[in-house]
Amino acid sequence: MSTPSDDNDKLISFIAATVETMRDQMATKDDLKQLEARFEVKLKAEITAVRGDIEQVHIRLDNIERTLSTRLN
Repeated sequence: MSTPSDDNDKLISFIAATVETMRDQMATKDDLKQLEARFEVKLKAEITAVRGDIEQVHIRLDNIERTLSTRLN
């Protein structure tokens, strides 16, 4: 039979191990800054790509409009 002191020691050991595991898995401020910087670069690239796509669509629509206007007039 275990004593209350043994149970307390086991519980404290379990809690300490759990806290250490959580600490090892947590991101540091530097990790978060690097992740944010990478995200910002990727987001800017994606926005630029979308803007390029929109510009291409706009150019195509202008060409279609000119072609239709020429044919209808």
